[in-house]
Amino acid sequence: MLLAKNDWWVAGCTASYVAWLTAFPMSGALLGEADLMLWFLIPHTLGLLALGYAARRLPPTLVKRLCRAGVVITSLLTMISPLIPDMVAALWMVVLGLGAVPVSLRIGQYLKGAAQPVTTAVATLAGGNLLALALIASPLTGPMKLMLLAVWLLSLFPRREGAEAPGTGDATPLGLLLRYLPFVLLFQVVSGLMYGGLLPAYGQVALLPGTEVLFYGVGAILGLRLVGHYQPTVTMLTAVLGALVAFALWQISPHAMGIHGAMFAMMIAAGLVDLFLLSRILMHDPVSTAYGYGVGTLCGGIVLGKWLAMSVGGAAEILIFIALIILNLAALLLHMPFKTREAESSAPSDPPETAPPPIIPPGIAQRLSEQEQHVLEQVMDDKTYREIATHLAISESSVKTYMHRIYLKTGACRRHQLMEMVRQSGITDSDPPATEPGHFR
Repeated sequence: MLLAKNDWWVAGCTASYVAWLTAFPMSGALLGEADLMLWFLIPHTLGLLALGYAARRLPPTLVKRLCRAGVVITSLLTMISPLIPDMVAALWMVVLGLGAVPVSLRIGQYLKGAAQPVTTAVATLAGGNLLALALIASPLTGPMKLMLLAVWLLSLFPRREGAEAPGTGDATPLGLLLRYLPFVLLFQVVSGLMYGGLLPAYGQVALLPGTEVLFYGVGAILGLRLVGHYQPTVTMLTAVLGALVAFALWQISPHAMGIHGAMFAMMIAAGLVDLFLLSRILMHDPVSTAYGYGVGTLCGGIVLGKWLAMSVGGAAEILIFIALIILNLAALLLHMPFKTREAESSAPSDPPETAPPPIIPPGIAQRLSEQEQHVLEQVMDDKTYREIATHLAISESSVKTYMHRIYLKTGACRRHQLMEMVRQSGITDSDPPATEPGHFR
């Protein structure tokens, strides 16, 4: 992955949080034998959703102060965790879960500020898991490992102006993200059910424990390829296929080879979904709102999956199978266009001789300069860069420069993502208000 120097710096800082999650509160090796993950994750999930809702309404300076406080508090709590007695460990994890909420939002802000946000996110996810693996495998003592994680978390303290996410000043409609959250939620529920039985089995037969995180990184890299070149449905269906393969291997060959294959396939699918979600989140502004809703939903799915895995026992396999079928249907339904009979019958039989010029939705147009709007109109008309340059009487390199600015201002990474954002923003802008003066629904 070719990243700018600043993007590598961003990836290094944000990877510290991924490593911290993997090695410590999310049932990591540094958490010990006590199963305290839900005590951390439930308040963390609620805090993400609440702060995501409030971030759009709070002054940016206050959000920045919350992030600073969260980084310091989380680092200190991590540092002194070995000193906490077992009788208050659960309460300690609740406090840690709440304290880490603004730190998590800070990850979204850092990634949004990168020149290549989605590619940097891949380096963050893969690098964080590799760091956690290296740290756990090191000969250092547990308290020393926690000390290193705590110190590295301090790199997220927002000290540099370059680390701040470039806001456009205009809110992006959340519809483009919200439509995918049910899929993410259900996938995490399936993952929780799968891991409930698969992890204990894998722990007994694993040849090289911890190497499964390498396949998570493979999934994130594969996700970058799919997100950048194909429609979102392709990425979603690939993740579902990975989960189906994992389930099939686990059922058909519940021995060492089958269990290894199931775990590796599940980790690839998990990396795909996490990268897919981040790619959707990073298209939005303010990113803190989208990040709170998106990652809060992901964490909520993990909570539900973990709870179901502990509750249903032998019925887990049936639930997994049903949920995988629903996941397939959800991915397909998100891609299928629907038209009413009235809309089809009212369509003109003959298209007009000259189509009107495409209209850029106001939510996007107000973020672009006049010339950038002209370029985007031509892109919406499915013209090549050379055709746009000829039509606007500018050089082809100027067209590429304007497109780069458009991508930065909208958060899109590829042309098809930009077109999807324009389409979704147009739908949102054209929706009538819930109530109008003198009318009730």
